[in-house]
Amino acid sequence: MKLFTLLATLVITITGCNCQKKKLENANFAPPEVVETRVSNMQTEVPTMYYEANTRGFFMALKVENKTLYISRDRDFKEYSDKKTISDKDWTEISALAKAVDLEKVKDLKWPTEKRYYDGAAHANIIFESKGVKYPANGFDHGFPPVEIETLVNKITKLAEQE
Repeated sequence: MKLFTLLATLVITITGCNCQKKKLENANFAPPEVVETRVSNMQTEVPTMYYEANTRGFFMALKVENKTLYISRDRDFKEYSDKKTISDKDWTEISALAKAVDLEKVKDLKWPTEKRYYDGAAHANIIFESKGVKYPANGFDHGFPPVEIETLVNKITKLAEQE
């Protein structure tokens, strides 16, 4: 009986490893058209951005879309309470920074600090939405975003803080 269990485990392990190996080998070869489409999508459209930061005594939700910044400071909001038009100069900068973000890699961004673990900073997250697909980040400290999106996040939050 022990021999049968050992052989069954060995067979399952070997076939499982082969399936993953074949899957990985096939995944590395994407047709050139698909690769070009991904690159061109990333460079032509400004994604809608949703930023949220909260802690026990603080909440801020932002949405950036089509030269407009929507703001809510109410934790249980159904609609954004404030709306600001973004100037052409600021929109040009935000557009360039947003287009430079590799949406496929947003989920892998590393946070530079961990202050949110001991209430040293609000917990923040940003979600990019392009063509109906959402690309969420892993979360980070409000005021200390990942280096790859730091300029973009700081620009958006600074605009929200201006009255």
